[in-house]
Amino acid sequence: MTKITTYIDEQLLNRALRASRAKTKREVLESGLRTLLAEIQRHTFIREFDHLRLRLSPEELAESRR
Repeated sequence: MTKITTYIDEQLLNRALRASRAKTKREVLESGLRTLLAEIQRHTFIREFDHLRLRLSPEELAESRR
């Protein structure tokens, strides 16, 4: 665990608190960091494996799952 001191837009933080229903500012910040990392990982995965896209129609995909 690391303790940091930083300046954060108070309105943005309060909006995030209300929207997320988090109980603490720390929860909001940790959740935001987790979300950011997940989004970066998703984009990285898509970039790395986009060339493997199957290009199937929804019907073809459904049929392939049977």
